[in-house]
Amino acid sequence: MNLDYSLLQSSKLEEIPKPGWQAQMKMAPQIRKVLPKDFVVPADARQAAVLFLLYPDHNALMHFCLIQRPRYAGQHSGQISFPGGKQEQYDADFWATALRETKEEVGISEDQIEFLTSLTPTYIPPSNFVVRPFMAVAPSPLLFSPDNKEVDHIIEVPLNALLSPSNLHARSVKTSYMEEEVPMFVFDNYEVWGATAMILSEAKELILSLPDFRIE
Repeated sequence: MNLDYSLLQSSKLEEIPKPGWQAQMKMAPQIRKVLPKDFVVPADARQAAVLFLLYPDHNALMHFCLIQRPRYAGQHSGQISFPGGKQEQYDADFWATALRETKEEVGISEDQIEFLTSLTPTYIPPSNFVVRPFMAVAPSPLLFSPDNKEVDHIIEVPLNALLSPSNLHARSVKTSYMEEEVPMFVFDNYEVWGATAMILSEAKELILSLPDFRIE
């Protein structure tokens, strides 16, 4: 069930129709699902970009990385997310934002990775952010160097764990803005929910749609 780097190189993910909002909503908390159909993202919403980064380990098994945020007085304290963050005025575009934040947070520079495609932007109501996800791949194993101010630790997840239905769960979550049972991915006891799970859901469906990809 492993995804090969050469397949990613030849897959032209940018040309494949994205699963989009429907795929993301499969992992959305109820608080997200009750937004009206005519909901318009607020004009003052802040912009951010994140990176779903695929890379092989030393056995050529594809992985991706997540980060756990430090504990702090804020809405996303201790939560699990992708490397990424707020767009700055000096960023050329959202891809540049994702690259800069990835370098700052986990120490991976743009010359180590290759762009694959963009995914569907996701609005996060509690923090009023529009998050723009990108997929990228590294041809070789990566050595991470996390920024301890922004990253408590890095979580390296085998891609097979994302593709396996055994890691889909629904559990109760309590935060400063909600308390409900939410769909989530669970990787080695790390609970991944909210916008990160929604983006992973779309990435998962996109990977499974690759013409030459087969689950063995």
